[in-house]
Amino acid sequence: MSYKNLVIQHNKVIEAKYRLSVGEQRLIKWLVSMIEPTDEDFKTYRISVAELAQLIGVSDRDFYNKVKVWSKNLMSNVLTFRGEGEAELQVAWLSSAEYIPEKGMVELEFSPKLKPFLLQLKSHFTAYELENVIRLKKTYSIRIYELLKQYQNIGRRRIGLEDIRKIFMLKESEYKSYKDFKKWVLVPSQQELEEKTDITFTWTEEKQWRNVVALEFLIQSKKKDLPPLISSQCQELPQSQEISETKAQKTTPPSLLAARLMENGIARKTAEELAQGYDEKHIRTMISYAESQHREGKIKNLAAFLVKAIKNEYRDTQAEEQDKKEKLKQEQASLEQQEQERQRKQKEQRKLAIDNFLSSLDKDGLFTLQAEFLEDGKDNGSMLASYRRNGMESPMVNGCFRDYIFRNRISKPPSA
Repeated sequence: MSYKNLVIQHNKVIEAKYRLSVGEQRLIKWLVSMIEPTDEDFKTYRISVAELAQLIGVSDRDFYNKVKVWSKNLMSNVLTFRGEGEAELQVAWLSSAEYIPEKGMVELEFSPKLKPFLLQLKSHFTAYELENVIRLKKTYSIRIYELLKQYQNIGRRRIGLEDIRKIFMLKESEYKSYKDFKKWVLVPSQQELEEKTDITFTWTEEKQWRNVVALEFLIQSKKKDLPPLISSQCQELPQSQEISETKAQKTTPPSLLAARLMENGIARKTAEELAQGYDEKHIRTMISYAESQHREGKIKNLAAFLVKAIKNEYRDTQAEEQDKKEKLKQEQASLEQQEQERQRKQKEQRKLAIDNFLSSLDKDGLFTLQAEFLEDGKDNGSMLASYRRNGMESPMVNGCFRDYIFRNRISKPPSA
């Protein structure tokens, strides 16, 4: 086993929903790297615990037991693949695990349902050398590395923040604010990928109403002349669409808008022609429309539908209706805010007028006014009861007294 062994997996594995510990991810990626490109079926893969420990760079005496726990979890841990519409496939990583403590070995078998995603891959796969992930220590570094490695040749990848949370299977209570997600997920992964892998990344934030809703990752290779990701054991491996870009395309990243189109399966040439030939707002509207139709299972070929939608200027009536609702909601919120501000100013003016009036009275005038107020409120039993207990200092009595002043001396001054 070598650092140079390739981890080759279908892109659906990279985008599947699952949650593993760092140790479980290391174990499964090492296991994937043991699959030969010519394998037609899964084998029973024998792992030397000492060799794995050496690759990871640990000297833990209890490491065998940790591998045992990881493999056990991988037999119960489920990854979820999203199909067309509402279709989903849920499958465990491993179907069996056998432990041979006297030899320090573990024998593992993949679940048969994973065959289409790990065996005989001809297209839509991503390959990278094991050394890029085997020593990563942060929980989400491996996942982020794979999501970005998949789009390395494009140079950019946009991912909705909610989509990332679903892929990582984060609970609602985890990193609830984007500030926490950035601090504990993005920044540590960025630093670790910079130190230990063959790619680096930065990102920009896409916002709606001050909330971050998506991230646009810019992906760069750390070396200008990286060796090809094909080892001697798999030289006949057909290249995927993602890997077979021309040299010109590799050295010149596509435009941001073209990259968004390419994310939905449109060929680079077509994507750049569309990006140059149509209004950006129209294209982004059609992307959102096509993606929503695809999620709902109303279309199967997302790329073909999106090209037609852009060229034929389809109308997203649902989006238009949503925009109208949003505008109406904003207008209502603005009116409510204006009304609240009007009421606030009115209260301030009322308070100031009452305070000024009271400050203009001498003691006799104040006493006379209080007597008039008590006479006027003689039928208000609860107010009089409060007056008997606490006098004019009662909050209830004082409030009623100020209301009386405003009604009878300010809003309606007494006649001469």
